[in-house]
Amino acid sequence: MQRDIDSSASGYLMDSFEGINQHFTDVEIIDTSDVNVVAKAKRYGRWWLLKGLRQEVASEANYQQRLRKELEIVMQLQHPNVIAASGLEMVDGLGNCIVMEYVEGITLREWLKTSHHTKERRKVMEELLDAVAYIHSKGIVHRDLKPENILISSNGGNVKLIDFGLADSDSYSVLKNPAGTQGYISPEQAQTAVADVRNDIYSLGVILQQMDLGRRYLPIINRCMMPIDRRYQNAHELVNELRSAEGRVNKVFMSLGVLMFFALLLLIGWQMWRSRGQEERLSEMNAIYQQEQQAQQQQMEQMIDSIAELKAYNHQIKEHEETVETKQIHVKNAIEKGIVIIDKAMSQTNIDQHLDTLSSLLYIWPDFTMRSKAGYQATETYLQQLESSFDENERAQIAEAMNQHCATIIGKWQNKITVMAR
Repeated sequence: MQRDIDSSASGYLMDSFEGINQHFTDVEIIDTSDVNVVAKAKRYGRWWLLKGLRQEVASEANYQQRLRKELEIVMQLQHPNVIAASGLEMVDGLGNCIVMEYVEGITLREWLKTSHHTKERRKVMEELLDAVAYIHSKGIVHRDLKPENILISSNGGNVKLIDFGLADSDSYSVLKNPAGTQGYISPEQAQTAVADVRNDIYSLGVILQQMDLGRRYLPIINRCMMPIDRRYQNAHELVNELRSAEGRVNKVFMSLGVLMFFALLLLIGWQMWRSRGQEERLSEMNAIYQQEQQAQQQQMEQMIDSIAELKAYNHQIKEHEETVETKQIHVKNAIEKGIVIIDKAMSQTNIDQHLDTLSSLLYIWPDFTMRSKAGYQATETYLQQLESSFDENERAQIAEAMNQHCATIIGKWQNKITVMAR
């Protein structure tokens, strides 16, 4: 009899009850790309995010490896501002999917379209940098940082860093390809497949620039987008620099406040000393005190304004120096590229080979002079291509360097002819 009761009781175990189901239900596709399909679905009364492969590519090993690589990377991460994953599961209609937490919110792109207080923008900045510093500490480079891959939660306005589909680290030897989004990808990342945390620093600079955080952050943002060897070496260095900048501003205001406080104490003490035994002059001294206090306050305000003007002037000088240096580097790179173009043009003339095998000046090519001008012609074509990218003075520098290089090559040929003529 007891056995029958137990058997009857076990019959109440079900896969679902009162709307709670152990399988994914209410599956809703929310995004698709050339490779992936992203959906949200409900299980155990909670929404989850599912990321799988489109049917057209689901059977290809390369894309299966890419999905598994993303899973392995995300499973390493446990941070309040980074999307969390629970595993890889087979889902009806979608195939193998990475199962991740579902965050109700909007992308940073959408968030920035509405007005927000500077304090809210700085909170988003701090959480974003904290998240990136965390993944960098794990040896992971996101490689696709952009506003669309940063969610702002509806509950609390917190940051969630998402989409690690292009992420990479030194731990992997597969799927090494250049990757990123135009406008946010660093110049060198578009040319190489080697993952470097400084690629993310460049992308962060572009994003922070779009967040309109205030003038105090402009030097830091500009350094993020400098050539790779001059950028911050990692997100921790960037975070420390931001905190130092904020600390310096706070110290200035604190020092001014302390200075004003002690100045006021000294002024009050002086007034009290003079007022002893002179009660009949109390009203007169009080008036003098008020006037002097106002004068001190005006002087302090003028000092603060002078400090602000000096900081702005120093900042302008620094920006100008950086702009000049950037232009010089730009011109130098253009000259180096131009020299390569000249060498190629001169090589294609085959004059070197002709002179080396020439037995007599009687057999020199009739069009020798015309061929020797190939470098100058290549220079003119190259300079025409640079008109929209360089001003007149910069193009003149480039032209002078290229013409000197052409002259050097032609001089070498003329020496060979002179030797042969002797």
